[in-house]
Amino acid sequence: MPHPSPGRPRRILLRSSWATANIGDVAHSPGAIGVLRALGEDVQVTLWPRRLEERERRMFAERQPWVRIVDGELDAAGNPTTLELAQAWAEADILVHGSAAGLVAGDDMRVWQATGRPYGFFGITHDPFGPETPSTLAQAAAQVEALPADYLSERDRDLFAGAEFLYCRDSLTLAYLTRQQVTGPLLEWGPDATFAHDLLDEQAATALLAEHRLTPGEFLVAVPRSRFAPYHRIHDIPASRSHHYRDAVNAAHDPDDLAVLAGAITHWVRSTGSPVLVGPEMSYAVDLAAEYFPRILPDDVAPHVRVLADYWDLPTATAVYAQAAGVLTMDCHSPILATTVGTPAVYLRQPTETIKGQMYADLGVGETVVEIEAKDAAERLTGLLDEIAATRGTRPAERVVATHAAAIERLAQMARTAVGRVETDGGAAADIGEAMSEVPVGGV
Repeated sequence: MPHPSPGRPRRILLRSSWATANIGDVAHSPGAIGVLRALGEDVQVTLWPRRLEERERRMFAERQPWVRIVDGELDAAGNPTTLELAQAWAEADILVHGSAAGLVAGDDMRVWQATGRPYGFFGITHDPFGPETPSTLAQAAAQVEALPADYLSERDRDLFAGAEFLYCRDSLTLAYLTRQQVTGPLLEWGPDATFAHDLLDEQAATALLAEHRLTPGEFLVAVPRSRFAPYHRIHDIPASRSHHYRDAVNAAHDPDDLAVLAGAITHWVRSTGSPVLVGPEMSYAVDLAAEYFPRILPDDVAPHVRVLADYWDLPTATAVYAQAAGVLTMDCHSPILATTVGTPAVYLRQPTETIKGQMYADLGVGETVVEIEAKDAAERLTGLLDEIAATRGTRPAERVVATHAAAIERLAQMARTAVGRVETDGGAAADIGEAMSEVPVGGV
C-alpha cells in the first residue's frame, strides 16, 4: 500500500476504551493518545471506543480536546454502522489495538487486515488459559512453558503474523507467543499504556480529602475486589451459566480474600495511627466495600477507615493516589495509576487474575506483587506496608519514579514505531521507528 503523501498528517485510528466500569480500562486510552500525540501535532489520533459514558467523554473534551472520538461498530459484513466511523475507517493510515487483557477487538482487526493497511497491538496480554484456570504467576509461567508450539489458534496466529508490531505488556505473554513461533516484523515487550496516563483532577481530590478528614501524605488507599467482576450486574444483562459460576466463586472466596486485605489495613492503622481510605477500581466494588468495611475490622481500627460511597472517576482517583502515602490494591491497574504520580503501591494478586500481573516484575518491582493465597502473604504485606510508612516523607518515591520513567521511555519508543510504520519510505521518523529501546525486560 502507498505511504501517505509528504506533509499530510499521519492518521491513527485507536481501537480502545473497552469499559468505563473500571478506571484502569478508562486510563488505557488517554495514556496511548498522550504518547502518540507527543510525536507532533501532525499526528492525528482518532479514538474508536468500545464503551464511553458521558463523564469519560467530558474528560477527553476537557483534557485532550484535540482527540476525535468516533462511535459505531462493524456489521456482519464488516461495514461501519455509522458515517463517522466509515469516514475514520477510510481515512486512517493504521489501526492500533490499545492495551487490553487480550484480543478485545480481534474481529475488528481481522476486517482491517483484509484491507492490506498496517495495524498493530499497543501493549496487550494474551493469556493462553484465562481466569477460569486459577494460578500464581509462577504456575502460569510453568504452564506456558509446557504448551506445545501449535497451541495458539490459527486465527490468532494469522492476525498476529500480519501485524506491523505486537507489543506484549507482560513477559509471560511474550514468552508464550515466542514459544508459539509467532512471526511478524516486530514481537517485543511493551508496557500498558496506562503508565502514560496523566489526567488528574486535583481540585476534586482536595475536596475528597477534606470530606473524609485525610491529611496528604499520611493515609493509605485500599482497593478491594472479588475474584470475578460481576459483569451481568454491571451491564444489567441476563445472567448466563458462566456468570452463575463466577458468582459462586466470589461467594466462596470473598470472605477470606477480604480478610487478608483487612489484616493489612489493621496493621497499617495500628502501626502508624494513620487512616485508610477504601476506594474502588471497579464500580461494583463500591457495594463490595460497603458490605465488608468497616464491619470486618477490629473495633479499634474501624474508626480510622473511611469507605467511599460512590464510584469515583479516573482523574479524581489518580489525584487522590498522588496525595496518599501508598496504595494497597487487589486490582491490577491501581499500582500503575499510583506509579504515574510517584506513589508506592502493593498489588495483592488473586489467582483468577490473568498473567498481566507479570508486568511489575518486568519493570523490576516484582516484590511488590503478593499472591493472596501464599503462606507468607500476611508477613510480606506487613513488611511492604512498613517500608511505605517509613518513607512517607520522601515522596515521590525514588524507585517509583525510576519505574515510571522506564515505562514512559518504552512507550515513547512504541509510539515512534507505530507512527513510523506510516511514514514516507526512508523518512527520518521511519528510522526512529525502527530504533530499539534501551529499557530491558526485567528491571530499571
